[in-house]
Amino acid sequence: MILGKVSDELIDSFSVTDSNDKLVPGIDTTSFTFNVFNPEDNEVSSSVNLSVVELGFGHYRIKFTPDMIGTWMFAAYHPVYFPWGKTNNVKVYTQDFDSITVFIKRILGLVQENFEIDQTEYDTNGNLTSSRIRIYDDEYSVGTDSNIMAVYQIEATYDDQCMKSYKVIKS
Repeated sequence: MILGKVSDELIDSFSVTDSNDKLVPGIDTTSFTFNVFNPEDNEVSSSVNLSVVELGFGHYRIKFTPDMIGTWMFAAYHPVYFPWGKTNNVKVYTQDFDSITVFIKRILGLVQENFEIDQTEYDTNGNLTSSRIRIYDDEYSVGTDSNIMAVYQIEATYDDQCMKSYKVIKS
């Protein structure tokens, strides 16, 4: 399965061999048949900017741009050399994995991995009223001013020794 992002070009490659398992270069790419099915199971080849190029030596690459999230399917066929075709599923998300990685690291920090609380302030009863949380990219930077991923401010209020409110705000 290929993973991708909505509105970003997706790429998959395939090789074409003859009946003797020899690669077949130089096939006119317009002689291939392509089917692309969107997550609603509709064939949408004509509307997803589909293209194919030969990479060389009998290896080819299909490209298309999905316009919705979900699981897509595509198939490529050639009537002489590739009648069995090549199919693949593509899982399309709204975000790419590089941006998701940042969120995952922040979540890990908030569950106290590579985590520090400092700048603590207390009321006269010893209740924490404010502090700072810093989360870091790695364990070696904890407590320093290096590799800080995110900073949060904690604010807490109390009524008769009982916590009334507690806020954690990303700075």
